[in-house]
Amino acid sequence: WLKPSWLHNRSATLCLLPFGLALGSALGFGVGSRGAMILYSKRWGGLPLLLRIKGTSWPKGIIPALIAVAISMVLGYSPVDEHMRNRTEFMDHPYPFQLFAFIIGFLVVFRTNFAYQRYWEGRSTIAQMGHKWLDGACMSVAFDAPGDVATPYLEGVGCDSSSTVLQPTSNGAPSHDNFVEEILHLFSLMHALALQHLRGDANLDNLIGFPMRDEDMISGTTTKSMVKLLSALPEAPQHSHEAFSTGLGTFNFDDVYKKQSLRIIGQLRPEERKILEFDSFGHMVPTEARVTMVEGWIMRRLIARQKHEKADMEKTSPPILSRLYQVISDGCIGFGQASKITETPFPFPYQNLLQVFLWLYTLIVPVIMNAWLKQDALRMALTFLAVWCYFALHEVGNNLEDPYIPYDPNEIALSHIQHSFNAKLLSYGAVPPPSCEDGASASKPEPKISVFESEVPAPEPAPIMPPTSTAPQVRTAVVPQAPPQEGEEKLQQSSWRAALPEGVPGAQQASAAQPQPQDLQGASPDRIMPLVSQSLKELADAHTRCLRLVGVVEGVLAQQGSLPAIGGNAGSGVEVSGAPPAAAAAARPAT
Repeated sequence: WLKPSWLHNRSATLCLLPFGLALGSALGFGVGSRGAMILYSKRWGGLPLLLRIKGTSWPKGIIPALIAVAISMVLGYSPVDEHMRNRTEFMDHPYPFQLFAFIIGFLVVFRTNFAYQRYWEGRSTIAQMGHKWLDGACMSVAFDAPGDVATPYLEGVGCDSSSTVLQPTSNGAPSHDNFVEEILHLFSLMHALALQHLRGDANLDNLIGFPMRDEDMISGTTTKSMVKLLSALPEAPQHSHEAFSTGLGTFNFDDVYKKQSLRIIGQLRPEERKILEFDSFGHMVPTEARVTMVEGWIMRRLIARQKHEKADMEKTSPPILSRLYQVISDGCIGFGQASKITETPFPFPYQNLLQVFLWLYTLIVPVIMNAWLKQDALRMALTFLAVWCYFALHEVGNNLEDPYIPYDPNEIALSHIQHSFNAKLLSYGAVPPPSCEDGASASKPEPKISVFESEVPAPEPAPIMPPTSTAPQVRTAVVPQAPPQEGEEKLQQSSWRAALPEGVPGAQQASAAQPQPQDLQGASPDRIMPLVSQSLKELADAHTRCLRLVGVVEGVLAQQGSLPAIGGNAGSGVEVSGAPPAAAAAARPAT
């Protein structure tokens, strides 16, 4: 449209340039790379941003601005121009117009702000939906994974997994490997159907599946190997938001959705497609009902795995297993929030009134500019800028208020979101193999110091007596004594000695100190209850001291492995090496 012979005419080139930009933007032409969403550089003072037209909003304001410029030129060459310049008869101050322009500017900014809120809420609800469903898929894979003490991460799936995950369950149900493949397919399908509903796409042909298994032709038969996991993921889409224009401002969305196909893990089986596409009367199933239908399939499959297939999932504690169903329900709540934006457009009265005001503004601006400016070039330039700014800012709101429908590259890249969702699903089956150190530690656990180690700290090494020339070497374990507390003497004189059998020194004194049952007959509760409370407290203190003593003795026995087991006088914690029995017997009572 720009002939080479016109290049010497600079004014003609400048006049035709806005028309060319407007025509190019309307036809879908642009400069810059095409991708999922526009990634831009902020360096060099933002100059790289000026070199891109595709995806910008300002070209949409060129046509209304040119209409205003044409009106200004017609008025400038008409007889009414002289009358408009007469400020005493036509307009002595532009304040009334300024008030009208301020109201329109406020409405445009207010609407743009709400459009951005819709855009950000749409992205947030998709993230909530996807991550909750990812949590559900992760729990489904982890709860069903087999394993033992030698596999700290349980068994994974894929080419590096053991044969355990490939074996059917005890009652012949699918193996863990097959179950993982099935459950990942259902979660990927549910997420893709949700994205289809959000963008208004009801064609199941736009769901493209990819296999998770390698198929090798051996002797004319097809054998399936194990799941490939992340190696099965296809490359990310390169033209996620490439729109095809069929005219000025009209789009063929069928071609757009076909170009922006959504990948799912596994193929869509004919049985699944039949029930997802039409009901029993031949009517098309609503897109939002397809999502809830697959959600029901997932719930039913998990319940069947838990109740009837004798898999490792049934070993999971029910309170923990209930979280699996809760996060799936939470993901459906996020889907409902995202559907709210799709099903509820920006209010029509507000949008209609704003369009009316903007076009009235377009018709009035040339009149005001001609009344206050005399130079024709200045009239056209300022008229163009005044109208162009308002319409360009209004177009930003148009781009943001529908975040899922692919009008332009600024919309949310749903195909890339689906690709990322599939990558995260496939990562749940990959676990590192246990190392040699992990296997050794798992097969031989470290011995515990004491069964009461949660109450008693590990004992210090027992001091060893130096050898003498007249006596054999004796290793003595010193039992640490707790510091005396209030009531300690009373405890020793009552509780400990009262527990001694008859004939032992101290038993009679303790018995004499304690009240006898015949003394308490007919006593009031006020006298009995304090004695009961005191006895319970003494019993608890004695129990604690016994636990400490037993723990320390066990710790000493663990460190001195040659000591005999606890029994008889061995509980004194004394060992006599190389001594006659008489010397050992003489040493134990002293300790």
